[in-house]
This record gives sequence, structure tokens and C-alpha cells, in this order.
Amino acid sequence: MRVYRSVHEISLAASACAIGMFDGVHVGHVMVLENALREARLLNVPSVVVSFANHPQFLISQTPTQLLSSLPERLQAFEQMGFDYALILDFDEWLKNLPAEDFIRLVLLEHLGVKSVTVGYDHRFGKNRAGDGTMLQQAGQQFDFDVQIIDPVRIATIPSDTEGSGQIVSSTLIRKLLSYGDIEQANRLLGHPYHLSGQVEEGLQRGRQLGFPTANLAIEPHRLVPAIGTYGGYAELNERRYQAVCNIGICPTFGDQSQKRVEVHLLGYEDGPFYGQALKMVFLQKIRDEQKFPDVDALVRQIRRDCQHVRETLAAE
Repeated sequence: MRVYRSVHEISLAASACAIGMFDGVHVGHVMVLENALREARLLNVPSVVVSFANHPQFLISQTPTQLLSSLPERLQAFEQMGFDYALILDFDEWLKNLPAEDFIRLVLLEHLGVKSVTVGYDHRFGKNRAGDGTMLQQAGQQFDFDVQIIDPVRIATIPSDTEGSGQIVSSTLIRKLLSYGDIEQANRLLGHPYHLSGQVEEGLQRGRQLGFPTANLAIEPHRLVPAIGTYGGYAELNERRYQAVCNIGICPTFGDQSQKRVEVHLLGYEDGPFYGQALKMVFLQKIRDEQKFPDVDALVRQIRRDCQHVRETLAAE
């Protein structure tokens, strides 16, 4: 997949494209992306995903949106799905103030030569978010390109929900579920396990002193960190996978209240420290809330139970 960072770098005679932020690349996003790929095959034209390097809300509302995925992670997902090109635009003042009609003319027609455009049911674009699926369809009739608007995807979130009657899958809902610590439900809506990646940095060495050495992850700014608590899943280090226990919290037993840390203990890892290396923590379940223990011995006993819980509930990797 070839990646372009400016509309002026790309010039296609014809294409089928999907447009969206696609943060998290959840099951609803996949429906949009896969439809664009089908259209490209049917029309025998290149497939293009049009997305943004930064979340539009950063500029529109001045609110730092907590992200479910990084740009490299989204690009990897697009490439694995089979897109030929990705046009990744910086959502800056120019793009924010570009009229919707000019976005269609400049980006879609002049540079992508679109024959088919696929968007989600709630997609908006252009200055003051004036553009939507209806405007695209009207432009399609005028300039001879097809427009596919994908209906919302619903997934049952409570037992009483029937098929197709659950909540609409959205990045906003997934962020809310993760902020509550509802990992399993968030993973269902994502269609894949949520994860955090980062460099391992030197911590306070408490885990090692307790007999459970942990990797302290440096998380990139604006990345969504799940709710405080203890989680089970697996960690990826140097192309190897380990069952893992992850604690997200403020270490109340030791009186630390100032900084939330992401600490990962790799079950079965017996080599030395790996400071400065990249580690990926994949979340599969929440084990418990973080709690303050009366003493260190009680904490150690609980950590042992947490590790045993992961061993028993997660299939060996």
C-alpha cells in the first residue's frame, strides 16, 4: 500500500475510496472499508482510503480526544485489508475551512478520479460539517460516480437485546466502555482486542522487589488508557507472546497517588530487563478493581491469585 500525505502528491485516473477517521478500525468501520474494496474490484479500479493524521475534534472543539489507535496502527490495518493507496490528510485550518463542494471537486474528482465513494451513515465533511451522504449522492449524480452509505452496525450489549436491536457501534461508545473497564464488551464492538503499545521505561522497581517484575509502559499522548484496575491478556515482546497481568493504577498500597501507571508482568519471562524496547499489551479481561491492601504480604498474595487466574482462564499461547 502506498501512502500519500498530501492531496497534491496523488493523481489517479479512477478509484474507489472510503472516507473516515476510522479510529480503532471497529466493526462498523470494517463494513465501510470492505465495501470500498468490493467496489474497487467490481469496477477494476484502485482502492483508496482517505483518512486523517490527527483527529478532527482536536481542531474543531479544542478537546483532546482520547484515541483508540495510532496512525501507524490504522495504516497497518488498511494495508492488511488490501488497500492500494492511503491518502492521509492533516486536519488543519485549511482543511477545516474547505467548503464541502471544494473537497468533492479537489480531493475526490481532481486527484482521486473517484468512480465510487463509501462513507458511514453519519459521515460529515467540509466547512462547518456541511457535507454529508446526501450531498455526496447529489454530486455523484452530477459527476457520474456512485455513492454507498453504510447503515449503522448494531451489536447486542445486554442479554435482552435481539439481533439488530443493540447499541450502534461507534468509537465514542467504545471509549466509554474502556473508560469503565468493560474490556470484553469493548472488544466485541472493536472486533479485535484492545491494546496499548509503548516503550518500556525504568520504574520504581517495586514489582521486582515483590517477586513480580513489571514493565512500565510509556503511553503516547492522547491514547486512551482503560479504567484503573487489574487486567489479563497477553504481551508481545521481541516477536514472542506471553500471558500477562497488567495493572493500571496509582499504587495505593504504597501511597502513590500522583501518577497513573501501566505496569505489565509477563508470565513465564525469565530473561533480563528490556528497558527501551517496544512492548504491546493486549487486553482480554478485567480481573478486579485496584485496591489498597493492609500490607505488602496481602498484596503479594493477591498478585499470585491474579497470575493464577490468567493462567487458568486464558488459553496457553
